Amino acid sequence: MPPMPFFAATSGLSAAWEFVSTGGFVMGLIIFSSFAAVTTMVLAWLHLREHIIMPAAVIAQLRSVPSYATKGDIRPLQQFLEQDGSMLARLGSMAVSGSYTSKQECIDACTSKARQEIHHLERGIPLLEVMVSVAPLLGLLGTTAALVGMFSAFGEGGAGGPDTSAIAREIGVALRCTIAGLFVAVPSVLAHTYFTRRIDAISVKVEGILQEAIHQFFAHFEVKHVGEKV
Repeated sequence: MPPMPFFAATSGLSAAWEFVSTGGFVMGLIIFSSFAAVTTMVLAWLHLREHIIMPAAVIAQLRSVPSYATKGDIRPLQQFLEQDGSMLARLGSMAVSGSYTSKQECIDACTSKARQEIHHLERGIPLLEVMVSVAPLLGLLGTTAALVGMFSAFGEGGAGGPDTSAIAREIGVALRCTIAGLFVAVPSVLAHTYFTRRIDAISVKVEGILQEAIHQFFAHFEVKHVGEKV
């Protein structure tokens, strides 16, 4: 005799399939939207991990500019940052490159580059915002289509009255489409808010680290010309 969890799982799958199959083509669009939203969430979580964007070793090295000044050679730090592939390393490499004649010029260049990097981090996030609007609209479309079928059923009963089973079925379709649309929209709005706030926090932290590195670099190294410091 199969264990009870097997019957429970089978029953659950059957109920889920019945829920989805009665929604028609609109339910198919909602399911496609849900897959797109989940994929976007997973990818955003993967590339917004802090240790990928701002490795602890890179932060420590950028905060060690005074130590390199004591040794009189910034090149080991520059080489370390060039070899690291993180976003912070790329920005930090600009900050201590010695390619800018003034601190303000360096800050402006790093700020412009940081905007490009942050824009790259935001890839895919706008899709979640789209899902917040599209999913409920798809649910409303399914609801409207089901209501059309329901009112049609009222006129098809003839002398025996309306077909109550058809009406009940169409009402069920309308409610299921609405539920499915909200089921996609609610997690999407939560995920969009979370990832937007996370990007803002990363931006603030990166800005603080870069400002400190630039200040320390220009305080300890006099830039004579590109690539040469004393």
